Amino acid sequence: MGDTRVVKRVISPNLATVTADPLSLGQPATSTPLLAVKEGTLHRRGRAVPITEIHVGHRKLTVEGRFLRIARLKDEWYDDIGDPATLIAALADCNPRPDIFTFWQRLPDVSPLYSYHNEPEALSAIPLQTYEHWWNKQIRTDTRKKIKRPEKRGIEIKVVPLDDAFVSGVMEIFNESPVRRGRRFAHYRKSFEQLKEMLSRDLPISEFIGAYDQDRLVGFVKLVYAEGRFANPGLIVSKLEFRRKYVNNALVAKAVELCTRKSTPYLTYTNWRRGSQADFLMRHGFEKICVPRYWISLTRKGGMAINTGFHHSFRTRIPEPILGFFLDLRKSFYDRRYGPRGSGTESELD
Repeated sequence: MGDTRVVKRVISPNLATVTADPLSLGQPATSTPLLAVKEGTLHRRGRAVPITEIHVGHRKLTVEGRFLRIARLKDEWYDDIGDPATLIAALADCNPRPDIFTFWQRLPDVSPLYSYHNEPEALSAIPLQTYEHWWNKQIRTDTRKKIKRPEKRGIEIKVVPLDDAFVSGVMEIFNESPVRRGRRFAHYRKSFEQLKEMLSRDLPISEFIGAYDQDRLVGFVKLVYAEGRFANPGLIVSKLEFRRKYVNNALVAKAVELCTRKSTPYLTYTNWRRGSQADFLMRHGFEKICVPRYWISLTRKGGMAINTGFHHSFRTRIPEPILGFFLDLRKSFYDRRYGPRGSGTESELD
């Protein structure tokens, strides 16, 4: 006989609880909540965004969207999916039920492991072997020269602890301009306490690299590790006045060095970028690497959205020339309002 599981569900306005019949699982009788739905927040582009959270066991999922409600792991870069069928079953029993559940395979798993509908998701990543291999084989001579330039100009690149002096230095960098890379900078004029809380997230799996002109912090990287998979620099920012000292180039090189020391197979920079940012990344060995992203419909509306392509954000459906036009228009607006100081150069990755 197959495995039969009896599921009881209790719904209240703010909490949904699913309890599996322990006898069907071969476990002692308990009433352990397996699923809970509540309000939460998600930090995106430096801002706290209100969201719905679904807790399935120890895994946290988010549900976003108004017309089309899409569920995914809250921290899918660093959390394992486990058994997706368990999450799908829990979401199907949730009220209200999300329309779609999406998850991806994290690097280095690039070949589909499941039979669900999947589409390629492009990431920016450097496949790493050794630092010497990256230096000699994956970057060009002009990039190597730029990486060496900060040291020749008195800039020291080193691993540093997260302390109050470091947070104060970050605060000075962030407050240099309200605009970076042609758009408003979300961290401009944040308080010391806000920045310290932000930098402290994921602290047990994080490492900080600082660039110093004497004792003055002029650039930094926060490097977050997914053990055995990749490291992701959530922030690479340097002072605008040090652009021509190529600080960010040296920060990327230090991140590569740390990854190769730990035998981390990839250094990523989130999703594949466009324009000058993509040019900068490619010159430092980043490649466009695709991983499978799975889309599972939980409602009829979700199925229709996947079949018609409306499960993707509106921005991804804008043709590249039109998107570039509007991005240039936004940049021109901020240049007129704040001056060209924060427009950005090839060496900015914030």
